Amino acid sequence: MNLPDQSRSTVRGSSSRLRRLLAATAVGASLALTAGACASGSGSAGGAAGSGTAAGDTSFSYWSMWNKDEPQAKVLQAAIDQFTKDTGIKVTVQWKGRQVATQLAPTLNTSHVPADLIDSQDRFAYAQLQATGQALDLTPVLKQAVPGESGSTVGSVLPKTYLDLTTTDGSLWEVPYEVVADQVWYNAADLPAVAANPPATWAAFTQLLAQRKAARGGAGPLALDADIPDYAAFWTYYSVLRTMGPGAFGAAATDRSGAKFEDPEFLDALNKVEQLIKAGDFTAGYNGSKWPAVQQKWAAGKSDFLLLGTFTPSETGPFAKAGFQYRSFPFPAMTAGGDTTQDVSTIGFSIPKKAEHAAAAEKFIAYFMAKSQLSGISTTAQNITPRADIPAPAALADAQKAMNSGKVAEALDGVKETAAEWYTKVFLPLNTSFIDGSLSPSAFAAKLKSGTADYWKMAS
Repeated sequence: MNLPDQSRSTVRGSSSRLRRLLAATAVGASLALTAGACASGSGSAGGAAGSGTAAGDTSFSYWSMWNKDEPQAKVLQAAIDQFTKDTGIKVTVQWKGRQVATQLAPTLNTSHVPADLIDSQDRFAYAQLQATGQALDLTPVLKQAVPGESGSTVGSVLPKTYLDLTTTDGSLWEVPYEVVADQVWYNAADLPAVAANPPATWAAFTQLLAQRKAARGGAGPLALDADIPDYAAFWTYYSVLRTMGPGAFGAAATDRSGAKFEDPEFLDALNKVEQLIKAGDFTAGYNGSKWPAVQQKWAAGKSDFLLLGTFTPSETGPFAKAGFQYRSFPFPAMTAGGDTTQDVSTIGFSIPKKAEHAAAAEKFIAYFMAKSQLSGISTTAQNITPRADIPAPAALADAQKAMNSGKVAEALDGVKETAAEWYTKVFLPLNTSFIDGSLSPSAFAAKLKSGTADYWKMAS
């Protein structure tokens, strides 16, 4: 699997306002090790870092979220080796795995931070560095030249839409090198008509589901391993996103009365999902499955559609039937011309505010943004880069097209960054009961309302 802890998770997605609102409560409660830090970092490469601001740095330390044998690690190691040859700057890298930001957190307020550079999924970088005031502002890196690309700077090759996702109060706390989105996946070899004309609206989507269910003798065409709460949550969240627009889910999560969950539009979004449940559109056993049983069966041709992240081809490829052609389309708009926001999360570089060799680390960030280096994330790691001029792997071409052509927003309105405990303890258990058919939309909304009100009362 080529994405961090995706079970699991893709989430991000709130505005800076939502982050500021929640940082003092939900994030603060989960970051006791750095409780004395301020709520939002605003440093710059020229001031807040340690001795690493010197341009003459000859080395730096790097902690990575990847394991040594993963494709991304191989791409990064090759870039590190070439960087050292080209610049003379030595890089000491440690392949720490997915909990890299959590491992680094206890050191961030000490006199010696052991890593000058880390990479992480956005929500972990935000929670452990930015929200605790320990992230160096990387805005100056955007002005650095991209080696080998005349006239290009980091800021000119990375779309502002992605940089905005990792900027809070004007402070850039992560420079992304990989972007992740969710899509509805299918096998074009079996469904050429879908490839020729993918459903763009909810009506077209549900009509397609009815057709496919009939063709399958009444078997549900939607694959879902509902024992992974995040995967079940995608269906509810995307229905809310398409019905109410970006920010609505986050606004409901932070409504201390919980009343927004009973808004008519929210209930309408829930009714859309219940329509799928009652129609039997989910494959048999989805609510009693053990991941990854259902998605493996999907890859083998036992169902038609799977709502999941852009790691799907890599994760399910070993189980795909012969001739499987990965194609995808975004979660459909509710009406023609309706919301088509692409939910995006990122993986990228961050620098601790107390890094001792920040200048050298910044130089490597700029170096890796070169097309000659960054292309490996596509060609070797089989993922999407933020650079629009680097083609995605063929299996992800539809996802890249959707991300490049539409408005993007932080995944799940950023709730897993800023209200992670609410999301885990209140929303997910209730949503799983809703998706498996145990709660009606009105009962689900009522329990969300009371559970959210109780949660924020206790968190105050």
